[in-house]
Amino acid sequence: MEEPEEKPKTPICQSCGMPMEKPEDFGTNADGTPSEEFCTHCFQNGVFTEPDISMREMIEQVIGFMVNEGMPKEEADKLANETIPRLNRWRKFGTEYI
Repeated sequence: MEEPEEKPKTPICQSCGMPMEKPEDFGTNADGTPSEEFCTHCFQNGVFTEPDISMREMIEQVIGFMVNEGMPKEEADKLANETIPRLNRWRKFGTEYI
């Protein structure tokens, strides 16, 4: 019996957690190439679009976005608080900076 082919995982932004499915979803490095790590909302031309945002502020922004997209607030809150601290941009800070 053949193993089912694993679907490649959709990369997610390592700053905000947004799925990056289309070429225009990816941010850009300083040399203009697509960033494999960050989305266009968070990273353009090799720099963060909001370099001084805190992890807590990012979590609140993401919750607001998900609620605007129709997700219940409680679900958005849980998802953002579980996901954002694990992303590469925030992992170095640990959960004490939430």
